[in-house]
Amino acid sequence: MFFEPAKRDPALRFDPVKAIIAPRPVGWISTIGKCGTVNLAPYSFFNMFSTQPAIVGFSSEGMKDSPSFAAETGGFVCNLATCDLREAMNETS
Repeated sequence: MFFEPAKRDPALRFDPVKAIIAPRPVGWISTIGKCGTVNLAPYSFFNMFSTQPAIVGFSSEGMKDSPSFAAETGGFVCNLATCDLREAMNETS
């Protein structure tokens, strides 16, 4: 089967590209905007890309608070939500 993401078949209920990596780890991304506003949000498009240098990243579909604040201040913190924190993490989504 040949699949072109840009020419997605409208008959497909879900985007198959999002299922290529499964299960996706969830990064609980915390950021602070220049105005001092704190944001905490889960991102399943997150991962470690290199160890030398250490590079961790996340991606957002749209310019939401997390990427906006990270762009404003130049930083973010990636936390891993453990099983006992799953309810709290879901509340931040």
